Amino acid sequence: MVNDQPPKDERGVTENDSFLYISRHLRAKGVPMPEIYQYDRERGWFIMEDLGDCHLQTEVMRIKGDRKQLVETYQGVIDMLVVIQAEGRKEFDPALTHNPPYDARFMLAWESGYFLRAFLKGFLGLDIPEEELRDELEDLARQAAEAPAGYFLYRDFQSRNIMVREKGWGFLDFQGGRLGPLQYDLASLLLDPYVELEHEVQEELLAYYLGRIRERAALDRGFQEQYPFIALHRAMQILGAFGFLTTAKGLKFFHQYIPPALRGLRALLKERYFTPYKKLKRVVFEEIKGI
Repeated sequence: MVNDQPPKDERGVTENDSFLYISRHLRAKGVPMPEIYQYDRERGWFIMEDLGDCHLQTEVMRIKGDRKQLVETYQGVIDMLVVIQAEGRKEFDPALTHNPPYDARFMLAWESGYFLRAFLKGFLGLDIPEEELRDELEDLARQAAEAPAGYFLYRDFQSRNIMVREKGWGFLDFQGGRLGPLQYDLASLLLDPYVELEHEVQEELLAYYLGRIRERAALDRGFQEQYPFIALHRAMQILGAFGFLTTAKGLKFFHQYIPPALRGLRALLKERYFTPYKKLKRVVFEEIKGI
């Protein structure tokens, strides 16, 4: 892998530094990350283990008609997720990555703000002044930020970053890892537009996750009340990313996944938690046409 001009923070810590550190950190915790054999920081290249070519997405499309097998497959992924979250936080040093904290400020910039800039404006071309949604987006970020945030957050834990191998799983695209709330990676997995899991399957897997994570972490009583607010931010981030990749990067592959991603966002906004957010709901249900 070559990434010779990686993004970096004001200290000079790069995305490549994050990739190297997080891979080695999680491997030390028993997580099947790709082994990195050689790394040249100046030239930005890695020689590392090949995790194969079968994504979880491919496997899900193969078995989707068999609900029992589908649920069992996801339960295996969730078993590994709780290890990543609970063990990955131990001895994790955020200063060795280029990733800012996952807090309300970050959500407003790179979750809901990304949705506004890259999807509503950039992809759809809607003329929506930022101040029109500001109060609601700030309140949503405040609600989401109330969740305890001391766990390892993978940030893009979805089916195209999870590899299915004969000897188990393999994980990719983890350089955005940082500390954050438990709910985020679970929402990434369950709301994944690449596979679009049925609501009933999501509910079953959420219940399974709660049983497994309680073995490793003392859950706050507000976990399930906070989940929709964090899931909503993930749903907005996905659409922001797809809008950016399709429009700014010209990667038309992602266009096909915008309708399922939008269905996921709309399903969340129908929940009772979001009744007060009338401006955001009007934009998502009324101003977005033809999707």
